[in-house]
Amino acid sequence: MTNTTCRAMIIDDEAWIREGLSEHIEWEKLGIELVKVFQDGNEALDYLEKDSTDILLSDIRMPNMTGLELVARLREKARNDPSSKLSQIKVIFLSGYGDFKYAQEALRLGAVDYLLKPADVEEIEIALMKAKALCKQDGEESSALTTVEPVEEPSSYLIKKALQFIQVHYAEDISLSHIAGELFVTPNYLSRLFRQESGQVFSDYLSRIRMDKAYAMLVDSNLKIYQIGEAVGYPNPRYFSEWFQKNAGMSPGDYRKRNA
Repeated sequence: MTNTTCRAMIIDDEAWIREGLSEHIEWEKLGIELVKVFQDGNEALDYLEKDSTDILLSDIRMPNMTGLELVARLREKARNDPSSKLSQIKVIFLSGYGDFKYAQEALRLGAVDYLLKPADVEEIEIALMKAKALCKQDGEESSALTTVEPVEEPSSYLIKKALQFIQVHYAEDISLSHIAGELFVTPNYLSRLFRQESGQVFSDYLSRIRMDKAYAMLVDSNLKIYQIGEAVGYPNPRYFSEWFQKNAGMSPGDYRKRNA
């Protein structure tokens, strides 16, 4: 498998931003192919009705069609055609507006991240790696569905939702209490159900997800170790290294060298 596993598009009405994102983000090192750049949502929608992409890096406010309107249209088309790849597109919004309503709507539409302009290149690259990891996960799940042996899934709807939440938000400062609040149940009930359905406690499951993501980024990207720590939920570089050493039996640097 080649390092390039995801295709991405940029949508922004300002030419200097389109050019900056195209030129300054190290797409090849991230293992992401930049396939198209558009100046508004209408152009992007026309393209996506004929071709596909994995990641959208989009402005929110644009003439003709906003980024939020574009993603809402894509989600609607995906609902009408469950077999469509539109449902698997990962979205990262860039916006010059700090209004909470925009962020709230972005999250409702399933955005991977919502970044305020001017965002640092490193910040954008971390968001892109999160999106790429989700793309890779979707591909692995699709492959698993074609195997002869059935894939065992948790039977509880609540646990399915909890696992989905962890997969999307593993890089954030999340807790079992936080997820319980999202699902409108008590932490004690969710903790008991989580152990019963998954066979693990929440903290162990979250740690395993973060380790898997860290392993992949150390091998598949040229991101600095502290950037990988941030991308998997440990913004303190020293803590990330100590945590990784404890779980892997070696430092992040040594793991990268051994698996290069």
